[in-house]
Formats: sequence, structure tokens, C-alpha cells
Amino acid sequence: MEFEIKIIEFLQAGRTPFFDTFFQIVSLLGSFLGVIFLCVLFLIFNRKLLFWYLASYGLVFGIVRLLKHLVERVRPYNAADTIVSIGDAVQDYSFPSGHVACATAIAVFLGVFLFCYFRKRGERTLVVLSCMAYVGLVALSRMYLGKHYLTDLLGGCAISLVVCALGIWLMFAYMLHKLKKSGIVDEHGRPIDRGRKQ
Repeated sequence: MEFEIKIIEFLQAGRTPFFDTFFQIVSLLGSFLGVIFLCVLFLIFNRKLLFWYLASYGLVFGIVRLLKHLVERVRPYNAADTIVSIGDAVQDYSFPSGHVACATAIAVFLGVFLFCYFRKRGERTLVVLSCMAYVGLVALSRMYLGKHYLTDLLGGCAISLVVCALGIWLMFAYMLHKLKKSGIVDEHGRPIDRGRKQ
């Protein structure tokens, strides 16, 4: 834990009013503001993806809340006098990070949505890098603000990745099942040529 304290101390050593405001805004984008944005986007463009996103994020949220109460890890600013809590005070426990778990879920499902929209390799690479940068910035903001240790962030990210990957897999498996049932694709997922079907 000592090296994690040192990381936060290092980040807060460069505190400025600009960075205080900037990272508080970034942190908000990794919570309810990000969720609202993605829900509106999916509500307009892809309601099926909205269902699977909400189902996956709901499970992530429940696991994060459960682990917080099981682990009961104190926040960094309560563990070390050298760390300042910047912005709104939080009363719950530290591990895992709910903000990073939320940001990861947003990044995964937004990435899938944009992957289906963009076809070129360069565009898809940019999508992946942008989603990773978004999660990274949210994670950095939580340390800068004194709310989380590095392992809190890694834990939140890992939980969300596993649950969301499962959600994406179930979504595509369900879609494939419906296509097979309607006779659009065969058992191997290949389109059926209805002109040759007798």
C-alpha cells in the first residue's frame, strides 16, 4: 500500500486549480454523466444494445457495491495525512473503484457500437485507443482526487471487463440464435442462400 500512497502523493504534488477542476469533470464523465450519455445514444441508435449495456452495468454495479462492503478498504485520504480529498466527500469504501468500473463498461459498449459503425482498420484502432484513453483518464482522476489506490482502479476495471465481455458474448449468442431460428443463417452462422434452398 505504501507505493500506492506515493503515487497519489506524486500526482497531488502538481496540484493546480485547473487540474482540480479538470479531473473532477473527468471523474463525473466516469459516473452518472457517462451513463446518461450512453443511454441516450443507445436509445436513439440501438435500443437492443441499451438493454445489454444496462443489464451488464447493473451486474457490475452490484458486484462493486458488494465487494466494497466485504473488503472495507479505507479511502487514501483517510489512510494518510499527506493525501487531500479533492471535490465532493465520499463516505463509502475504496475497493474496488465504482467510477473506473462504470467507465470501463461505458468504454466496452461504446467501443462495440462504434466498431460496428466504422469499418476501416485505422478508424477501429482509433476507437480502441480512444476508449482506453477515456478509462485511463478516469482512473488517473480518481487517484489525483485522492479517492482511490491503484489496485482499486485495477480491480474495478477487471470486474467490469469480465462482466461486460460476458454481456457482449451473450448478446451476440442471442442474436445468432434468433437468426438461426428465422432461417437467415445456418448452424455455422453462414448466410443461407434462399435461391438454392429447396
